[in-house]
Amino acid sequence: MTDLTDKKENGNDTETDLEGKETSGSGMPAAGVNTPASGHEVTESDAETPELRPGKKKSSPVFTVAIIICIGVMVFAAYELFSIYLRYKAGKDEYDSLRTYTTAASAAASSSESERAPEEEEESVSTISYNGRESAEDYRTSEKPPIEVDWDSLKAINEDICGWVYVEGVDISYPVVHGSDDDYYLHRTFEKKDNFAGSIFVEYKNNDTFQDPNTIVYGHNMKNGSMFGSLKQIESDETWKEHPWFWILTPDGNYRYRMFSIRKAAVSDETYTLFMGTGQQFADWCSEMADASDVALTKPDFSLDSRVVTLSTCTTDSDHRFVVQGVAVK
Repeated sequence: MTDLTDKKENGNDTETDLEGKETSGSGMPAAGVNTPASGHEVTESDAETPELRPGKKKSSPVFTVAIIICIGVMVFAAYELFSIYLRYKAGKDEYDSLRTYTTAASAAASSSESERAPEEEEESVSTISYNGRESAEDYRTSEKPPIEVDWDSLKAINEDICGWVYVEGVDISYPVVHGSDDDYYLHRTFEKKDNFAGSIFVEYKNNDTFQDPNTIVYGHNMKNGSMFGSLKQIESDETWKEHPWFWILTPDGNYRYRMFSIRKAAVSDETYTLFMGTGQQFADWCSEMADASDVALTKPDFSLDSRVVTLSTCTTDSDHRFVVQGVAVK
C-alpha cells in the first residue's frame, strides 16, 4: 500500500499532496507547475477563457451609415448616367428619323440639271425680297444639292421649319427652325419635345429667308457628336481642305456657302453683328472676319451685297463659341 505522505526518488524529496499536486520538500511548487497568484484558486472557467485577438472590434454605427451613403451615391450616379444616355439616344433617334424625309440627289439628276440652258435657269429663279426691297443679287444656286428634302412632310410636323443645313465632310444634316425667341428651341427638338439636344435654329432677330447680310444659325455641341457636335472637326480633322462648303436648303431655293472663316470667337465678338442692310461697313466686316480665321482659307471677293451664314456652337469655355462662316456663291 502506497504511503500518501512521503515519496523519495533518487535522493530528492518530493511530496504528493492529496490533490495530486507535486511539491518540493520545502512546500514550494515543483519546477514546471503553474499556480495562480497567492489567494486565488485556478478554476475551470479561468483555463477556458480565450484571449481577445487584437484588431477584432465591433463596426461602429457611423461606419455602417457611411457605407450605406456611399452605396446610395453610386446607385444615384448610375441612374443619372443611364438617364443621360436615354436622353441622348432619344434626341439622336428623332433626328435620324427626320432624315428619312431627305433623299440623296442622284448623279443623273445632277447631270440633267447642269445641262439646262442658261435662259431656262434664269426663268426658274424668282425675285427675292430683302427688307421690303428686291435683292441686288440672287444667290440661289442652280447646282444640284447633295440631298433633296420633303418639305411638305416636315412642314406638317413643325411649321417653324425654314431650312435644312448640310455640312460637307462631317455628319451634319438637320432641319433648321426659326422661333420667336432664342430660348424655345434651345432645349426643344424639332418635334417640340423637351431634350437638351434642342434644335438647330436661326437667331430670332434674323429673317427666316437667309437673305440677311449675316444670318446666325445655332446648334448644341453634343458630346455624342450629334447636332453641331462635329462642327469642330472641320478644323481639327482639316476637312475644310477637301470640303470647304456647306449648304442651306429652303423651300424656295438652295444656297451653297464657301467657308472663309473658322475659329473660336468671344460671345461679345463682332462675329454676332446683325446688319440692317448691306453696304461698305458690311463688306469691311466680312474682310475682318476672314482675316480672323484660325485656318488658311481662301479669302473670297466680298461684295456690298454678299450673303453670309454663321454657324455657331458652344465650347468648353463659356466665354467663347466655335464658329464657321461661309459666303453664298452661285
